[in-house]
Amino acid sequence: MSKTTRFLWYVGPMVAWMGLIFVLSTEIGSATHTAALLYRFLQRFFPEWLANATPEQLFELHYWMRKGAHFTEYLILTLLAYRAFRYGEAWRHWRALGFSGSFSILYAFTDEFHQVFTASRGPSLRDVGIDALGAMTGFMLLAILYAWHSVREAMHTAPVRATTRATD
Repeated sequence: MSKTTRFLWYVGPMVAWMGLIFVLSTEIGSATHTAALLYRFLQRFFPEWLANATPEQLFELHYWMRKGAHFTEYLILTLLAYRAFRYGEAWRHWRALGFSGSFSILYAFTDEFHQVFTASRGPSLRDVGIDALGAMTGFMLLAILYAWHSVREAMHTAPVRATTRATD
């Protein structure tokens, strides 16, 4: 695999995901558009529930769907950033993990700043907090996965070391 192909393999998904987040910070991701999408989804799959739902219930569902999207976007960004920063073992685990979490939170701030220039959107520190929570959840998942992998690896190599020492 060429160096360019390898770079694109590791970094490309992160950049593409950042592009998607950027696009969703425009009019496309505005509350008006997402409310219409949610309404069409509910009409198609849950028409009985939609017929009985109050405006308050619809508002609450839409609110939590949007905040859940913030959380999920940045959890995924952290996972992809970790993969990019590791770049096939180029950085050690903890360094890549720290950079991926910090990078995702910094991108959350720039994303909210971008919304200053979009007519139907506005910056929100609450959204940055939700984004950061998603990023830190990704951070914790990666840390737990790494610790679990390290313990499993140590368990598999421990008997081999004991046997080797006994025969020396």
